[in-house]
Amino acid sequence: MRIAFYGRYSSDNQREASIEDQHRVVQRWAERNGHAIIGEFSDAAVSGASAKTREGLQAALDAAHSIPPAFEALVVDQLSRLSRDVGDTDTIIKRLKFAGVRVIAVSDGIDTGEETTKISVTVKSLVNELFLDDLRKTTKRGLDGQFLKGLSTGGRTYGYRSEPVFDESGKTDPRGQPIPVGYRLAIEPNEATTVRDIFSRFRDGEGEKAIAKKLNARTTGKVWRPNTIYLMLQNCKYQGLFYFNRREWRKHPETGRRVCRLRPREQWEKREIEELRIIDQELWDAVRMRLASREKLFTHARQRTTHLLSGLLVCDQCSGRLGIAAKDYYACRNHVVLGTCENDLRIHRETIEEIIVREFAAHLPQYIELLRDAASQIMSNQSEDDRDTRAQMDALRKEAETIMGAIGQGRLQGRALDEALATYQRLWSRADTLESEQVGKKKQDQIEVTKYDPEAIKAFVNDLPAALRTDVRIGREFLNETLKSVRVAKIGNGRPNCPVCKKSFPKLTVQHLRKHRLTFQEAYRRYPEVGFTKRARLSIQPNPEGIAKTGKEYGFVVAGAGFEPTTFGL
Repeated sequence: MRIAFYGRYSSDNQREASIEDQHRVVQRWAERNGHAIIGEFSDAAVSGASAKTREGLQAALDAAHSIPPAFEALVVDQLSRLSRDVGDTDTIIKRLKFAGVRVIAVSDGIDTGEETTKISVTVKSLVNELFLDDLRKTTKRGLDGQFLKGLSTGGRTYGYRSEPVFDESGKTDPRGQPIPVGYRLAIEPNEATTVRDIFSRFRDGEGEKAIAKKLNARTTGKVWRPNTIYLMLQNCKYQGLFYFNRREWRKHPETGRRVCRLRPREQWEKREIEELRIIDQELWDAVRMRLASREKLFTHARQRTTHLLSGLLVCDQCSGRLGIAAKDYYACRNHVVLGTCENDLRIHRETIEEIIVREFAAHLPQYIELLRDAASQIMSNQSEDDRDTRAQMDALRKEAETIMGAIGQGRLQGRALDEALATYQRLWSRADTLESEQVGKKKQDQIEVTKYDPEAIKAFVNDLPAALRTDVRIGREFLNETLKSVRVAKIGNGRPNCPVCKKSFPKLTVQHLRKHRLTFQEAYRRYPEVGFTKRARLSIQPNPEGIAKTGKEYGFVVAGAGFEPTTFGL
């Protein structure tokens, strides 16, 4: 039997259940039973509370659902390696069963290919989930005890370091090293100096963006962000006030990700530790006053400005987003806000909107043609796979009929007859399984050749630029659906030239353009290069699936679905 191994462990300290140990157990089992491990999947230092956030497990499920399945059984050391959640375990097993793949838990003696294992799986899954609940309670009790002793309860706060506190009895580990009973926080002098500098700068009138940019200019390794500065200004630990039990983490039932929730205030525990104070009370109060006065100035909700290309423009140098940095100019936010990127290119908003809309409209027929070719190719490949599967089914049934012919002639007796009947049944069952999988796959992934109306596309392209600018919200939704991104790269540091007289200037001004009887708006439309402060290259990356979906909504793509994304661009 062709099997695949899956392993998982939750933390770096979980050596007894490490992936290597799990693999050794499964390897020995496979050798004893004559099976071959043809695939290996794993997730390191990942909790078993949710299956949705584990890349290794998802890759195993994808391989199991290929046609034909990449393996016949997914083998784990223990069922808990698959998941510690009852619902997730049941869902995983059902998905694999639908694909014709068994789940085998070696140490638990579970094989979902056997009819009697359903109760065993349910009981073992419940035990695994109860273990996780008990582990949460045990961990919480341990943290309660650490807090009451004045020790750290975990988490890294800039400005502090943790120092081990050893057992007074002198207890050591097997290597002779003293065993810490906890960790005590201490002030990290260099980091504390930076914290005081941040608070002082803010008190003296600097904003979070300005502070972050100056810190990034003088430090290496750590990237300072305005939001980081703002959160530090709110952190009461810097005045020696420590809270415990303020938050709890809950698993979102749909995404499987952990979500932080505040506990009721009456459950909070507080401790004042004066020796861990970094910011004196006078500076702390001054910062609080400035934060409060600033909030009064902005009592109304800030309205986000949405432009046609919001979220689509990406810096080619740092892969950060471009945003409006000055009046109607796009720039790399990592350059403007953080100072961590050297791309100082700025592009006028109307200029780049004009270019992107024009180029996308001009190339839309080409994109649709490529979509049609991609869908046709996949349908052709699927037809070849169908022929291979049909040939495999015919060979299995022919072999089964040969065995049945030998049985019918009475040439087999005793044990040989029993083995022949078992082989006949196995061959015929495998052929039936292949046939049902083929039928199911056709229903699930049926692909039609993409058809389109050239006249409809032509009319759509003619109206597209005006339509996108008329309703920015709808235009933005359309572009976000049909484009993956637009990468913006600076090419050299040459100064811009006037498009009319070809003279070079450090910066084109409205006064110079007026000499040619041009306004900035007219120049942007007639000469797009006017809107760039440096020479640049734009790489437009369309989204094939989004184009197909939008095309059907707007009526210029008639049919076609289920194709793999194809990479193509300008």
